[in-house]
Amino acid sequence: MKRFFTIFSGASLEEDNKTLYTIYLILLLAVIFAGWGYFLNWGDIPFDFHDWAEVNAPRLAFLKDAITKGKLPLHMPDSSALRGVTDRYMALPDIILSPQVILLRWMSVGTFVLVHTWILIGLGYWGLLKLKRRFSLSLLSFTWISLLFFLNGHMISHYAVGHVTWGGAFLMSWFIELVFALIEGERGIRWEAKMAFLLFFIFLQGSFHQFVWCVIFLGFLALANWKMLFTILRSGIAAGLLSMVRIIPPALQMGAFDDDFLGGYRTPIQIVKAFVKIIAPADSLNQAKTGAVLGWWEFDIYTGIAGLILLGLGVLAWLLLRNYTLGFPALICPIAVLSIFSVRNAYKLMRFFRIPLFSGERVSSRFLLLPLLFVLIAGTAALQQWLKGKKIERGLNLAMTIGLIPALAELGIHLNIWKVTEAFQAFPYTRTDLTIKTVANHPDQPYTTGLLIGAVVSLISAAIIIYLAWREGDRR
Repeated sequence: MKRFFTIFSGASLEEDNKTLYTIYLILLLAVIFAGWGYFLNWGDIPFDFHDWAEVNAPRLAFLKDAITKGKLPLHMPDSSALRGVTDRYMALPDIILSPQVILLRWMSVGTFVLVHTWILIGLGYWGLLKLKRRFSLSLLSFTWISLLFFLNGHMISHYAVGHVTWGGAFLMSWFIELVFALIEGERGIRWEAKMAFLLFFIFLQGSFHQFVWCVIFLGFLALANWKMLFTILRSGIAAGLLSMVRIIPPALQMGAFDDDFLGGYRTPIQIVKAFVKIIAPADSLNQAKTGAVLGWWEFDIYTGIAGLILLGLGVLAWLLLRNYTLGFPALICPIAVLSIFSVRNAYKLMRFFRIPLFSGERVSSRFLLLPLLFVLIAGTAALQQWLKGKKIERGLNLAMTIGLIPALAELGIHLNIWKVTEAFQAFPYTRTDLTIKTVANHPDQPYTTGLLIGAVVSLISAAIIIYLAWREGDRR
């Protein structure tokens, strides 16, 4: 037992215990997969409620019909699943067009949602492993990060009400890895290419909001750290060019989207409540219990009390260490700005300029997820470094190990309460017939021309970026 604890809490024992490390890391991923499988009812999702019924299930059913018939997914039979804006499927920025949609040819919509989510979790876990290596994280630290990264209340509650396009948030581990690589001095076309393709891939998951959060984060990172400015600017331009196939069609509908600003967290107390209080789906629209006009899933960022304590200790260690390799002080500005944007009407400052990309963010409380993930990773790594060699190291590591039990219990309770089958019973029944969501393509020259231009720009940009990155690699 003593040997296991030494290996579990040690940051430099991986080379001597590779088999044990590998087995544990596989088991940890299996637990996360199982948690999400249980939460999504193993793909048997009752779609007849909230945004499952109104938005994402019909969209995926339409996409399945197009892929099965070998047709381009251009026009839906009506605009009901496209916010009443248009029947042009690709004219909405938050639709899924990632490579894995080909699986819809052989899978039901529910099974696809589960497998699609598992794929993104797997990719996100791979990104966390890169961060584990970067910061020499112990299994103990990595376990805390993984559980809070994949099972926090923000992801669970958004998915519960049908926001399957939130899956791109699992790829934030790669975004965080690239940001830390930039802070540590990585520059050049290869970094810019990796960031651009990552942002484009996030966009393809239908994760338009997460794409915007990343762009805003990079913008304020550049403003606060001038040496990174041109690297970030070039990567942003490259990401925009790669995404033209997804940007031009929505641009044709400018003015048709509902962009009324709905605000963020109302008070600091509400933010604390969002971290530690479980509000069930049945009460998620009860303003007396939530203190919010919007549904609670727009504020829920549950980590549990154990998770919040870890985050607090991590922030304290990060500020005490002031370690440049952990992103101090480069990350202070973007983390602080996005956190401030999540409160009340602060984000209206950005919307004042009426830039379409940023005007699409109507619920600013959502911004808090990205600062949380940065704080989780940088803070946990800082806590591990700060403890090293101190008298309290063994005692606090033991406390953190034991603390995983209530942490897992708290996250499990929240997951169980928001499970899709439980959420289904809490919301009004909204019947949806997925069989009628079939391809209804028709002549539409402005739309098809815009798509063609966007695709050409995206393909040419991809070829140029890959060539330049390859040429830079050859020179090294």
